Amino acid sequence: MKIFLICLYAATALWAQTINAVCAVVMDKAITLYEVENAAKADRISKEEALNRLIDLRLREAKIDELRLSVDEDEIDLRLEQIAKRSNMNARGLREALTARGINYQEYRENARKAILSEKLAAAVLSSESIPIGEEDVERYYNQNRAKFTAPSEITVIQYASRNERSLREVMQNPMLNLPDVTQTTQTLSAKELNPVLYATLSATDTGRFTAVFPAGDRLVTLLVRGKKGSVQRSLQDARLEIYEELRREYEDRSIANYFAKERARTEVVILREVK
Repeated sequence: MKIFLICLYAATALWAQTINAVCAVVMDKAITLYEVENAAKADRISKEEALNRLIDLRLREAKIDELRLSVDEDEIDLRLEQIAKRSNMNARGLREALTARGINYQEYRENARKAILSEKLAAAVLSSESIPIGEEDVERYYNQNRAKFTAPSEITVIQYASRNERSLREVMQNPMLNLPDVTQTTQTLSAKELNPVLYATLSATDTGRFTAVFPAGDRLVTLLVRGKKGSVQRSLQDARLEIYEELRREYEDRSIANYFAKERARTEVVILREVK
């Protein structure tokens, strides 16, 4: 028994050492094999590529610390209010629309925080650069990606509503089920009737599929998409700001990547362990 416990302890210790083995050190910040393996699995990339991404991340974190950049809750709230306003919603409507799409609200806030922090970093390191995006770039993107700005003109859904989430989950497993605490209403909706986020969710939901369960007033709701008809093309004028923001992000991402590639070339990065 003692021999077994000693072997088990030794195996556990060896496993822990392997998992916590340091692969690289970037400006006194370690990157472990555990981090590399998790990143590779999460992003479905090779361990070598995962290590390179983590090295770049450490460089960015060091720069953020150096510049003392941060994002507070008020900034996140303001960003979400701006997003909601662009979609003709208030903050509560945005939260409900996100829930309908199966998006965790706290994760969405965290992504907003990261986006704001990235924008601050870009503004700091690219402060002397102008963004070379003109009207012709916006028009070219629109013409090359017209399908991104097309949606059904009408969507027929069955709305299932209840105060009992468990009952809704049962109906989602078997739409033919009739439960006394679940009401059903068939509706044909147009783009003009719904906020853009929810309509985009329904457009992206396959026929015969349910949306996620989301709150609506004092009840919970899920929508079963039964059919889609017609096609509505958003105008260039309507999509212009959205396209410009997309092109701006792409430009900043490339510029930031180039900046940190140069930073990496002049920063001491110690590779202690090869990963394959």
